[in-house]
Amino acid sequence: MVVTWKDNFILSNIWPTFGSPEIFVMSQWQRDKQTPSYLYVLLRVAIFLTFFTIWILSYTMESSSNKPKWPLYLTNWGLTVCTIQSFLSSLMLICAILGTNVLDNSELTQSALKAYKTYWITNSMATTIAFTISFVYWTLIHQPEYWSIMNFMVHGMNAILMIIDFCAVAHPVRFLHFVYPVGLAFVYVTMTAIFYACGGTAKNGDQFIYPILKWSTPGITVAYCIAIMILIFFIHTLTFFLYKGKVKIAELCFGEPESDSFSDTAMQML
Repeated sequence: MVVTWKDNFILSNIWPTFGSPEIFVMSQWQRDKQTPSYLYVLLRVAIFLTFFTIWILSYTMESSSNKPKWPLYLTNWGLTVCTIQSFLSSLMLICAILGTNVLDNSELTQSALKAYKTYWITNSMATTIAFTISFVYWTLIHQPEYWSIMNFMVHGMNAILMIIDFCAVAHPVRFLHFVYPVGLAFVYVTMTAIFYACGGTAKNGDQFIYPILKWSTPGITVAYCIAIMILIFFIHTLTFFLYKGKVKIAELCFGEPESDSFSDTAMQML
């Protein structure tokens, strides 16, 4: 079934449900859509290991006094979501490879693919939030005197890895899934307001976590927050259209129409 444009705006598409979950262990660029690709597994595992390494380093390289404040920063929230989604993807892929190609155990594949809904939500958040964090940081927050390799890893490499991730995956980007990254941003903003009201301080002793989140001037801060949520919406929308373009390129490469789901007969893993 080919998805029409109006189908992208059906309210039920907010939910992370999909008729053919096996698409979540396929690459957009593999010709054989019958079994997961070993090269794709290697790519997804490499992405996970890179994210996990950055995630560990971002915490361990903090001083002892600053470690308790590591969870305060949206950068670290985004990095955590990126790591979780890459872990879930790798887990599903490895189980699918084992269940399909090694053990001939369809139950293993079915059990692994039950995680696709959680993965899809975290992937929707991770992709948009990673792009937003990198854009906002390098345009509004970064100061040259604070440049470091680690700073680039958490504010630049996250977006680079998610670009690679986005280009490789076969599963769709749903327009209405903008609610997930926007929802995450709303939860974070609420946390920063509560943090300020409770008298919390950032790593450098300031009463604000980021310069654009100074709740001592609530009017300006609320305006910034609304602007960033609008930015998140537009970045997700851009990602949605880039996904549509990627599908069209795949059609040209493989010489056959692509759809937003595989047919029931295209894959017998389930």
